[in-house]
Amino acid sequence: MTREPMIDHGQTLTGPVGKVIGFLDGKVEFEAFADALQAAGYSETDFILLYGEDGINLLERMKEHRFFFSDSEDSIIQTGIRELKRGHSIVSIEVTDRQHAVEIASLAKPLNGHGFMYFGSWVNERISV
Repeated sequence: MTREPMIDHGQTLTGPVGKVIGFLDGKVEFEAFADALQAAGYSETDFILLYGEDGINLLERMKEHRFFFSDSEDSIIQTGIRELKRGHSIVSIEVTDRQHAVEIASLAKPLNGHGFMYFGSWVNERISV
């Protein structure tokens, strides 16, 4: 099953609160991660993939039009832009709490997923698994 990255049509991404966001090195790793998410009960509508120039443009626009609670949000955008410029992908998944974020990051670890960060209502935290 093919999952496609979000296309930039001039829209603005929603903020990171309530999400876990991380990075995968390529399309093969993303496909394997999406398969793992699906096997764990997630549907394709539960996650967003950013890749390439479209992803960079979406992040740049988000940076310009959002107020963030802490530096973590700005940092994940800057890191995301760097990762996209390296040909990597970004995945964003809505979560209910920190434990949920840890479970998702654990699915990505065997696929060299990295830099996963949980954005809660009042706390942002790098996930180490």
